[in-house]
Amino acid sequence: MSFRSWASATVDFCLATLGLYLALAPAFTVGYALVADATLFAQPPQTAAVVVAVGGSYPFVAGDWSYRRLAVFVVALYVASGAAGLAGLALLQSMDLTLPSTVLARAGALAVAYPVAAAAAFRDRVRRRLGFRSLDADDLTGP
Repeated sequence: MSFRSWASATVDFCLATLGLYLALAPAFTVGYALVADATLFAQPPQTAAVVVAVGGSYPFVAGDWSYRRLAVFVVALYVASGAAGLAGLALLQSMDLTLPSTVLARAGALAVAYPVAAAAAFRDRVRRRLGFRSLDADDLTGP
């Protein structure tokens, strides 16, 4: 193997591990905080997320899974999580309720964010399955 192939595989491994960690860490930390009554910044779930991310990076390094899809999932997860959190806070403010706990608020935001992120990452498959097709330039100009 050449240096270039080793370097390429190492960069693929690091990108896949980082992407998977960013995708898994929120769920692991919230799940652990709910079960163990810990804070959101506890060390064991973050360590577990790193271990799972390292182990799960192989399909990305082997080329079976798409980095683009992983990147879309991670970005959509954090955007949807922030939007759901802000919407939840606005809803609680308008109803004049207090926040029950930060862990429950984060769990609620993630319950909305993960399906939204999955839909964003797999939107091409969802569109095909529902029978939608993309518009061509000829469709817009007519006969």
